[in-house]
Amino acid sequence: MKMKMMKRYVFLSWLMALSVLLLATGAQASATDAGALRILTEDNPPLNFTKDGAITGLATEVVRELVKRTGTAGRIRMVAWPAGYQALSERPNIALFSTVMTAERKGRFQWVGPLAVVDTNLYALKRSGIQIANLDQARKAGRIATVRKYYSEQVLKEEGFGNTESFPDREAGLRKLLDGKVQLVVSSNTEMPAALKRIGASMDDVTNAFTLSTDLVYIAFSKGTSPKRVARWQDALDAMKRDGSFAKIYARWLPAEIPPGIFQLVTEEYPPVTFMRAGNPSGFVADMVREIAARQGIPDTIRLTSWKNAYNMALLYPKVVLFSAERTPERERLFQWVGPVGKNSAILYAKRGSGIRVNSLEDARKLAAIATTTNWFTEQHLKREGFTNLVSSPDPRTNVRQLMSGEVQLSVFTDITIPAIVTDAGYRMDDLEPVFTVGQTYFYIAMSKDTPADTVQAWQATLDSLKQDGTFEKIYRRYLPDANLDDLLKR
Repeated sequence: MKMKMMKRYVFLSWLMALSVLLLATGAQASATDAGALRILTEDNPPLNFTKDGAITGLATEVVRELVKRTGTAGRIRMVAWPAGYQALSERPNIALFSTVMTAERKGRFQWVGPLAVVDTNLYALKRSGIQIANLDQARKAGRIATVRKYYSEQVLKEEGFGNTESFPDREAGLRKLLDGKVQLVVSSNTEMPAALKRIGASMDDVTNAFTLSTDLVYIAFSKGTSPKRVARWQDALDAMKRDGSFAKIYARWLPAEIPPGIFQLVTEEYPPVTFMRAGNPSGFVADMVREIAARQGIPDTIRLTSWKNAYNMALLYPKVVLFSAERTPERERLFQWVGPVGKNSAILYAKRGSGIRVNSLEDARKLAAIATTTNWFTEQHLKREGFTNLVSSPDPRTNVRQLMSGEVQLSVFTDITIPAIVTDAGYRMDDLEPVFTVGQTYFYIAMSKDTPADTVQAWQATLDSLKQDGTFEKIYRRYLPDANLDDLLKR
């Protein structure tokens, strides 16, 4: 009996040892992911560049920390962009940073990030007092220095800017700014500090007046790389953002910039829903988003930009929170939705005294021209109703001026936003009159399509708690004290 028990004990011990060995081997195989990782980047200061024979930079520091945290074997190599991109496209186990995610590239690779935000901004002198909330104001803010044939110059041309002055390099334009010969300079946020330093100035001399467009920078992994490896890298980056180490690295290289969080919170100038006040995004939906983020431990990193830029970011990048947005049929499958956070009525307005009467949408279709704002839900609604007489402009203040000048017979706005729009356009509400209500709609917080479903559910649950504990109504009434919230609180 003792011998049998001894043999059984030996057998069980051997079996346990074998199991541990197999588990360890499996873990090691998982850790190596069947191949060493080649980590590549290009010269692109201040994100990555060579100094005194060593590769350094903001993104390089972050990637080195990720290598350490994930236990990845390998070193960073500097290569020319075409060679790096070709390797990423053709070979497994390639990581190429800093790579801008684009619609064309998104499906070709796997992504970890974002590592950095590259904004194309309009900069003004701090002492100038220039404040810009929208593209229309930017067009009237004075001369804008651009660099000949640069991407940023092309962005302004596409937006219809006629107040630009082209220079052979950024330094020449900056000198004109410092001398007061131009009022604004267009530049990326990553290039601006070094350009200022070259002419003996610093970021303390300028301020970001408005963001025109935004690119997010990632680590791109080739398709043949293990998805588990990619997920570990993303988890490690998110951990860096939660523990503050990412923000510390970012501050060393771009101290004037807000580092990209796990979520990107973006909005537009759309008072009283969202707008800039004393340098901070405000409005009743901005305050709601800020409260939801605070309750979930998410840093307050709200960015205000043009609707076009914010909308395109939410279409392209994961974990983008766009607010606010009407939940229209055209957009339903483009985003995931949290809300509702407000309601409004879409109304057709005429110039007071015009004599125009509209009793139906059919009457409105017969008019020569109706002003709409590009990609706003009101424009989308009229297009869906078969309107072919729409005159689209990127800024709603243009719609008011077109109406008052007689270029169009009607313009469409919402009841809660039109007072601020009309005032900013230089007119009074008495100059206009409502002639037909197109319909009432609810607006929401839109989250990008590839945001995890449990994240969307968490945001909805937190919003519901705001409605239940009275916070929602308190925030709403700070901006619209007389609003009827009965149906909003029940939805």
